[in-house]
Amino acid sequence: MIRTISNTTFTLAVISILNFLLVALVANYLGESGVATMGLIILGVSFIMMINNLVGGSALVYLTPRKPLFSVLIVSYGWSLVSAFLMGLLLWFFELVPAKFLYWTVLIGLLECVFSIHNQVFIGKEEMKTHNFLKLIQKSSQVVLFVAIGITLHNFVLALMLSYVATLIFSFVRVFKQLKSFEMKDLKNVFISAFQYGLQIQLSNIVQLMNYRLLYFYIEKSMVGALGIFIIAVQLSESLWIPSKALAIIQYGKISNEEDNRKKADLSVSFLHLSFLVTAIAIVALWFVPNSWILEIFGKDISGTKPIIYALSLGVMAVALSQSFSHYLSGTGKYSYLITGAILGLLPIVLLGNYCVEHYGLTGAAILTSVSYVFSSAYLGVVFYKKSGLKLKEILLSKTNLFQSIALLRK
Repeated sequence: MIRTISNTTFTLAVISILNFLLVALVANYLGESGVATMGLIILGVSFIMMINNLVGGSALVYLTPRKPLFSVLIVSYGWSLVSAFLMGLLLWFFELVPAKFLYWTVLIGLLECVFSIHNQVFIGKEEMKTHNFLKLIQKSSQVVLFVAIGITLHNFVLALMLSYVATLIFSFVRVFKQLKSFEMKDLKNVFISAFQYGLQIQLSNIVQLMNYRLLYFYIEKSMVGALGIFIIAVQLSESLWIPSKALAIIQYGKISNEEDNRKKADLSVSFLHLSFLVTAIAIVALWFVPNSWILEIFGKDISGTKPIIYALSLGVMAVALSQSFSHYLSGTGKYSYLITGAILGLLPIVLLGNYCVEHYGLTGAAILTSVSYVFSSAYLGVVFYKKSGLKLKEILLSKTNLFQSIALLRK
């Protein structure tokens, strides 16, 4: 398992570096307004994915080992078309994406839906090498194409679209090799099962996405020209989630295929301990990155990111820990707690978001973000403690527990 964790962490790290390169190119060539527009396009795609994942998201990890794969794919593909159409209408009606990029956003959203469906299947099959390879190829080809055809916003979306098209060709081949039959069996029940699992998971993800990104709209409305600075600080901080995300992806696949509840809990604690240690080291390392380096990479317009990063640090750690809690609860079918946790995190954003941005600027927005993450993570931690059946001393990090966690993951 250690090799799988290392491979997944490496993949996510490279993808994060490539994302930074994309943002740096846009910031240096197109300025803060270019970064802000890029952020809104990506957010629009995220909204499409949000609806798609009601059926074609994490529920597929659970259903892939248990339902006919061809039926799962047909249901998921059909829902991805519905998702792109419905959310495209909402993006247009509420003008959430710049009008000239609306159709691009919807098309890219559809391609990403199908790409995500395939990756969920690979996780469900515990084929992490294929999952990691596809993610890496998609992002690498996007960056290469963006540089090759020219650094403009139109070329950014064009490169993103072409990278998905190229990667989907390969992923279709890999997925269809898994098929034992092309018979469409029991589509209604497959859809109902996918929707029931997906609805519970995705409701929490929808609320969580609002926790992560609702402040973007407050900032864009109240602080014209500052959103790009906040986006870059957030991306730098969220890059510290790479290890915990890598661990959580593997944890979810393992727990979904594990029958013994005690082993599920022990695995989750192992992932929790490693997430804490690695994220803590990464946070301290980011604190010591000179501000001059950030300005050199992203351009002189992007100044004032360090206070935002400091303010986000507690929230970054909270989310890193909550990954282990939430994936344990997902893998054991306790989805309702995820929704409650996400709502608890959203409340401070809704109640105080506009006030904090108007009175305390970007640092106030970052502090409120951390408060939101801590509320949500603390609740999930308490639920994990009660539902796992573990004693508190088994969950808290100690030298003995750490060695036990490493030994378990090496098996």
